[in-house]
Amino acid sequence: MPDLTTPEPDDLVRAGMYDPEAPGAADRLELIRYALDRGATLEEVASSRGLGDLALDLNLRPGSTITVAEVTDRAGMGRHDVGQLLSALGLPFEPNQTMTADEAEVVVFLAELRSLLGPATTTQVARVTGTAMARVADVLVTAFRLAVELPRRSAGTPYSEVVKQYADIAEESLPTFVRILDVLLRRQIVDVAKRVWSNDEGENAVTLPRTIGFADLVGYKAASATMSVGELSAILAAFDEVVTSVVHAGGGQLVKTIGDEAMFAAESALDACRIALSLLEGFRLARLPTARIGLASGKVLSVLGGLFGPDVNLAARLADVAAASTVLVSEPVRASCAGSFSFEPAGPLSLKGFEASVPAYRLLPSVSPKRASRVASS
Repeated sequence: MPDLTTPEPDDLVRAGMYDPEAPGAADRLELIRYALDRGATLEEVASSRGLGDLALDLNLRPGSTITVAEVTDRAGMGRHDVGQLLSALGLPFEPNQTMTADEAEVVVFLAELRSLLGPATTTQVARVTGTAMARVADVLVTAFRLAVELPRRSAGTPYSEVVKQYADIAEESLPTFVRILDVLLRRQIVDVAKRVWSNDEGENAVTLPRTIGFADLVGYKAASATMSVGELSAILAAFDEVVTSVVHAGGGQLVKTIGDEAMFAAESALDACRIALSLLEGFRLARLPTARIGLASGKVLSVLGGLFGPDVNLAARLADVAAASTVLVSEPVRASCAGSFSFEPAGPLSLKGFEASVPAYRLLPSVSPKRASRVASS
């Protein structure tokens, strides 16, 4: 390919990168010029699967590139160990692949962190961070496509103009958004550090006394087969909004959401019961399908930001067998909250994964008679 400093259209035609007779030729020419102005090489333009993607890359990841082999030398680690970190972060890990200087700095920092946290824990931190950032990026890109790219392209705006706007917004707004992530991370570190915790006998893991809750929409999977894409998206967005707002307002922790299912945790069974009842009411007000919820209390294991253990499984199984608009709780939850809420027996139940029958109770949407008399007398 010829070395062209300021290529003209004819030069691009001869290089096989531009066909003036092809549909959208003028728009492609504008994208090529934009990418070259941003520092792309002709080789990068020729090999790019999408010039919009290349332009965004040049805007968000500027600076010199460093090979993985060079980063390995800087980190002072073996190729296998560096490869584990890079894979966990979602970065390339073949020796001849490249990354920016900033990305290399991340790897070097994590290599130094290994002396404090140990290799396995450092890799876990890298994996959770990489996964979290991938999810944030997915939400941002999807939001831009729906709110900006599709409407503008439907209105006839040339793709080159959309790409330029995309790059401008990212360039102007991303530093502030990154600052937001920094602020929220600092706050979350403090909040997590305040929570009650303990450890196993061998001091190999953190254990937490928690009440775990699982909530899911009844009949959602069957109903979704007949929903339009718009209806499905609206339901999932509303479900996520209700769960997030109710759990956080109730002092709980939202562990994860997967489609129409959510897992949350609370330090006290009382808070978990309040959250569960508020969720049912929130789903009703949002006109979502009816939901069912399971609650179980005990010590759970904290690993990679997730919670695990028999009581986690019990809460999930209770949710599986609960009737619509019902909260099923384990015996420890009932015992902790008997003075504040009313319950009625719903078991013992035969649950998948549990050899013996499990006592279970329905949480009633009213305070217990004992609690009611105390409130009346006051």
